Amino acid sequence: MAVVLVLFSSIGSATAQIGDRIKRAMGDVAGELQVCSVYFRIEWSCLRPQEPALARTYGEMFDKVAESAITSFRRVGVWDEVYAAQASLYTEAMMKAMRGDCTNIAVLRRRYSKFCQRLSGDPDLRLKEWITCVRARRRTCGAPGLP
Repeated sequence: MAVVLVLFSSIGSATAQIGDRIKRAMGDVAGELQVCSVYFRIEWSCLRPQEPALARTYGEMFDKVAESAITSFRRVGVWDEVYAAQASLYTEAMMKAMRGDCTNIAVLRRRYSKFCQRLSGDPDLRLKEWITCVRARRRTCGAPGLP
């Protein structure tokens, strides 16, 4: 009987670890979605005066990715207030990288454009990549991070 209890205890612990790893991966993807939503919002803001049609595309991407980020964060227990505060900090960091001038948007494009387009197209693929990274005990998984 003691052996059975130890076995069930081990299985329960392993299951909890798997759940924690997946939750961490989901949180990491949510964070990347949030960074990309801020990038898309800045693109929208910078392009709006000269390229309204292209700006609309970035605005739509912002809406889609921000909604995914918020939903993902809620699933892992992050409050909307925390999301809003973090988005403000990300915006500040990206604007600082551009020196507050949209003529320097290339700084952000070089860093985020390809990654964010890929992520917004298939966040589930990115989650699978993160699960692999978390299982390998890696803290990073090839994202561009903040400027």
